[in-house]
Amino acid sequence: MTGSEGLKAVLIFLHLPKAAGSTLARIIERQYGQGNVLRLYESIRGEEVATLSPERKENLRALIGHFYFGAHIYVTRPATYITILRDPVQRIISHYYYVRREPSHYLYPAAQQLSLCEYVIHCGKAEPNNDQTRLLAGSEHALEDGTWSAEMLPAAKVNLRDHFSVVGLVEEFDRSLILFKRVLGWRSPFYIKQNVSRRHAGNGGIPEEAIRVIRTYNEMDIHLCAYARQLLDEQARLDGESLERELRLFRTMNAIFGRLNGIKAAAAGRLRA
Repeated sequence: MTGSEGLKAVLIFLHLPKAAGSTLARIIERQYGQGNVLRLYESIRGEEVATLSPERKENLRALIGHFYFGAHIYVTRPATYITILRDPVQRIISHYYYVRREPSHYLYPAAQQLSLCEYVIHCGKAEPNNDQTRLLAGSEHALEDGTWSAEMLPAAKVNLRDHFSVVGLVEEFDRSLILFKRVLGWRSPFYIKQNVSRRHAGNGGIPEEAIRVIRTYNEMDIHLCAYARQLLDEQARLDGESLERELRLFRTMNAIFGRLNGIKAAAAGRLRA
């Protein structure tokens, strides 16, 4: 897909929970205009798109949510997907501490009462374990109770290969952004990170047994992230050194963007005071 084609197609951002999606969602809203972006975070398959008025469908430029792969069947115009995956160990750790801070989450009582290791075992084959594979495979490959099936991993790989313009990684966030920009025809996607937890960066302080259990219960996600890295590396190699030059410039300019926004926020705070 060329940049001009990417701008014309409806973008579907399959936002995997606890994988830098809030930051990317804000970037998408700036690229396409907030009024042209539909957020469906309570959706299961994105089926709500089918109920939109003809005018709303015509103006729809991007769709964002935690829904299963497959929302494109409800879009009446050409559509393309993007997503960004995260190292499964880091994602599960982040999910656990997020749920412990959110009393409204249905897993809050379990997260409050259980250690990280116990929590992962308690969740078993359901959320959050292997969630990246589950959502990317599509609902037809998840069991009726929302748990995983053996068909999920190969289905998720096929979907990533055949339906996603770019597959990004949290660990390669800036490089992923530049590829999104090039393939989809975006303006420079400067950003300030959203919803960043300062707790438990890396695996420091996490018991080795907990990490082992997370890996055991997220084996599909581990394999899928390795495949996503392969796809990302292949796409980056096609762009060669020009991608690396643009990436270096982007990081410099984004740092300036962050400082300027910090100055602006501080000035606004002083005016309010």
